Amino acid sequence: MAYLVVVLAVIARFIPHVPNFSPVFGALLFGGAHLRSRDAFWFPVALLAVSDIVLTWHIYHMQLAWTQWIVWAAFGAVALIGRRLRNRVSVGTVLAAALAGPVAFFLISNFAVWLDWQLYPPTWRGLLACYTAGVPFFRNSLLGSLLSSGLLFGAYGLYRQKFPATHPDGYAAHQG
Repeated sequence: MAYLVVVLAVIARFIPHVPNFSPVFGALLFGGAHLRSRDAFWFPVALLAVSDIVLTWHIYHMQLAWTQWIVWAAFGAVALIGRRLRNRVSVGTVLAAALAGPVAFFLISNFAVWLDWQLYPPTWRGLLACYTAGVPFFRNSLLGSLLSSGLLFGAYGLYRQKFPATHPDGYAAHQG
Protein backbone atom coordinates (compact mmCIF):
# COMPACT_ATOMS: atom_id res chain seq x y z
CA MET A 1 0.00 0.00 0.00
CA ALA A 2 2.79 2.47 0.88
CA TYR A 3 4.48 1.85 -2.48
CA LEU A 4 1.25 2.62 -4.33
CA VAL A 5 0.81 5.85 -2.38
CA VAL A 6 4.32 7.00 -3.38
CA VAL A 7 3.77 6.04 -7.03
CA LEU A 8 0.44 7.90 -7.20
CA ALA A 9 1.94 10.99 -5.56
CA VAL A 10 4.76 11.06 -8.12
CA ILE A 11 2.31 10.52 -11.01
CA ALA A 12 0.43 13.58 -9.75
CA ARG A 13 3.37 15.66 -11.04
CA PHE A 14 2.00 15.10 -14.53
CA ILE A 15 -1.35 16.70 -13.70
CA PRO A 16 -1.36 20.47 -14.34
CA HIS A 17 -0.73 22.33 -11.10
CA VAL A 18 0.55 25.58 -9.66
CA PRO A 19 4.37 25.62 -9.98
CA ASN A 20 6.04 23.70 -7.12
CA PHE A 21 2.68 22.91 -5.52
CA SER A 22 2.66 19.14 -5.77
CA PRO A 23 2.73 16.09 -3.50
CA VAL A 24 6.46 15.49 -4.12
CA PHE A 25 7.60 16.29 -0.59
CA GLY A 26 4.70 14.41 0.94
CA ALA A 27 5.63 11.36 -1.17
CA LEU A 28 9.28 11.57 -0.12
CA LEU A 29 8.45 11.95 3.55
CA PHE A 30 5.80 9.23 3.45
CA GLY A 31 8.09 6.89 1.52
CA GLY A 32 10.91 7.49 3.96
CA ALA A 33 8.63 6.71 6.88
CA HIS A 34 6.66 3.77 5.51
CA LEU A 35 8.52 1.90 2.81
CA ARG A 36 10.74 -1.03 3.66
CA SER A 37 14.06 0.16 5.06
CA ARG A 38 16.00 -0.91 1.98
CA ASP A 39 13.57 0.97 -0.31
CA ALA A 40 12.81 4.10 1.75
CA PHE A 41 15.50 6.19 0.07
CA TRP A 42 16.08 4.85 -3.43
CA PHE A 43 12.48 4.05 -4.45
CA PRO A 44 10.91 7.53 -4.15
CA VAL A 45 14.09 9.27 -5.35
CA ALA A 46 14.35 6.98 -8.40
CA LEU A 47 10.68 7.56 -9.24
CA LEU A 48 11.16 11.31 -8.99
CA ALA A 49 14.33 11.18 -11.09
CA VAL A 50 12.52 9.24 -13.82
CA SER A 51 9.59 11.66 -13.67
CA ASP A 52 12.05 14.58 -13.91
CA ILE A 53 13.60 13.06 -17.02
CA VAL A 54 10.22 12.46 -18.65
CA LEU A 55 8.93 15.92 -17.74
CA THR A 56 12.11 17.72 -18.81
CA TRP A 57 12.74 15.90 -22.08
CA HIS A 58 9.28 14.95 -23.29
CA ILE A 59 6.92 17.51 -21.80
CA TYR A 60 9.04 20.67 -21.54
CA HIS A 61 11.45 19.72 -24.38
CA MET A 62 14.48 20.90 -22.43
CA GLN A 63 17.84 19.43 -21.48
CA LEU A 64 18.85 18.35 -18.00
CA ALA A 65 21.66 20.38 -16.47
CA TRP A 66 24.63 18.67 -14.84
CA THR A 67 23.32 20.04 -11.55
CA GLN A 68 20.22 17.84 -11.79
CA TRP A 69 22.19 15.25 -9.80
CA ILE A 70 22.31 17.74 -6.94
CA VAL A 71 18.55 18.25 -7.17
CA TRP A 72 18.07 14.48 -6.94
CA ALA A 73 20.35 14.47 -3.91
CA ALA A 74 18.06 17.14 -2.44
CA PHE A 75 15.13 14.76 -3.00
CA GLY A 76 17.19 12.18 -1.14
CA ALA A 77 17.67 14.57 1.76
CA VAL A 78 13.89 14.91 2.06
CA ALA A 79 13.49 11.10 1.96
CA LEU A 80 16.04 10.86 4.79
CA ILE A 81 14.01 13.36 6.81
CA GLY A 82 11.03 11.06 6.21
CA ARG A 83 13.15 8.11 7.33
CA ARG A 84 13.59 9.86 10.67
CA LEU A 85 9.79 9.67 11.10
CA ARG A 86 9.86 5.88 11.14
CA ASN A 87 8.21 4.69 14.36
CA ARG A 88 7.79 8.34 15.43
CA VAL A 89 4.80 9.43 13.34
CA SER A 90 2.67 12.01 15.10
CA VAL A 91 1.03 15.26 14.09
CA GLY A 92 4.01 17.19 15.49
CA THR A 93 6.74 15.11 13.85
CA VAL A 94 4.97 15.08 10.47
CA LEU A 95 4.45 18.84 10.68
CA ALA A 96 8.12 19.38 11.53
CA ALA A 97 9.21 17.11 8.65
CA ALA A 98 6.77 18.80 6.25
CA LEU A 99 8.49 22.10 7.10
CA ALA A 100 12.06 20.76 7.17
CA GLY A 101 11.79 18.91 3.84
CA PRO A 102 11.08 21.96 1.66
CA VAL A 103 13.66 24.02 3.57
CA ALA A 104 16.37 21.42 2.90
CA PHE A 105 15.30 21.10 -0.73
CA PHE A 106 15.22 24.89 -1.18
CA LEU A 107 18.72 25.34 0.22
CA ILE A 108 20.25 22.46 -1.78
CA SER A 109 18.43 22.93 -5.09
CA ASN A 110 18.92 26.69 -5.24
CA PHE A 111 22.59 26.19 -4.47
CA ALA A 112 22.67 23.88 -7.51
CA VAL A 113 21.02 26.56 -9.65
CA TRP A 114 23.64 29.04 -8.50
CA LEU A 115 26.46 26.53 -9.15
CA ASP A 116 25.39 26.23 -12.78
CA TRP A 117 26.45 29.90 -13.14
CA GLN A 118 24.26 30.52 -16.15
CA LEU A 119 21.77 32.73 -14.35
CA TYR A 120 23.74 34.11 -11.41
CA PRO A 121 27.34 35.21 -11.03
CA PRO A 122 29.67 33.01 -8.95
CA THR A 123 29.73 35.48 -6.08
CA TRP A 124 28.15 35.79 -2.66
CA ARG A 125 25.73 38.36 -4.12
CA GLY A 126 24.88 35.95 -6.93
CA LEU A 127 24.07 33.23 -4.40
CA LEU A 128 21.85 35.59 -2.40
CA ALA A 129 20.11 36.71 -5.60
CA CYS A 130 19.50 33.06 -6.48
CA TYR A 131 17.96 32.30 -3.10
CA THR A 132 15.87 35.48 -3.26
CA ALA A 133 14.54 34.56 -6.72
CA GLY A 134 13.52 31.14 -5.38
CA VAL A 135 11.36 32.44 -2.53
CA PRO A 136 8.06 32.50 -4.50
CA PHE A 137 8.60 28.85 -5.47
CA PHE A 138 9.50 28.00 -1.88
CA ARG A 139 6.13 29.23 -0.63
CA ASN A 140 4.32 26.86 -2.99
CA SER A 141 6.66 23.99 -2.06
CA LEU A 142 5.99 24.59 1.60
CA LEU A 143 2.22 24.69 1.14
CA GLY A 144 2.29 21.60 -1.08
CA SER A 145 4.41 19.77 1.47
CA LEU A 146 2.13 20.62 4.37
CA LEU A 147 -1.02 19.67 2.46
CA SER A 148 0.29 16.48 0.86
CA SER A 149 2.02 15.28 4.02
CA GLY A 150 -1.12 15.89 6.04
CA LEU A 151 -3.23 14.05 3.49
CA LEU A 152 -0.88 11.10 2.98
CA PHE A 153 -0.03 10.50 6.63
CA GLY A 154 -3.57 11.30 7.78
CA ALA A 155 -5.24 9.00 5.25
CA TYR A 156 -2.78 6.23 6.05
CA GLY A 157 -3.42 6.66 9.77
CA LEU A 158 -7.17 6.41 9.16
CA TYR A 159 -6.61 3.33 7.02
CA ARG A 160 -4.61 1.72 9.85
CA GLN A 161 -7.40 2.49 12.29
CA LYS A 162 -10.04 1.02 10.01
CA PHE A 163 -7.99 -2.11 9.23
CA PRO A 164 -5.85 -2.70 12.34
CA ALA A 165 -5.41 -6.42 11.63
CA THR A 166 -3.53 -5.50 8.46
CA HIS A 167 -0.79 -3.81 10.52
CA PRO A 168 -0.90 -5.34 14.01
CA ASP A 169 2.38 -3.77 15.13
CA GLY A 170 1.66 -0.29 13.84
CA TYR A 171 4.05 1.47 11.48
CA ALA A 172 6.88 -0.96 12.09
CA ALA A 173 4.83 -3.99 10.95
CA HIS A 174 5.57 -3.63 7.26
CA GLN A 175 8.99 -2.04 7.14
CA GLY A 176 11.08 -5.17 6.73
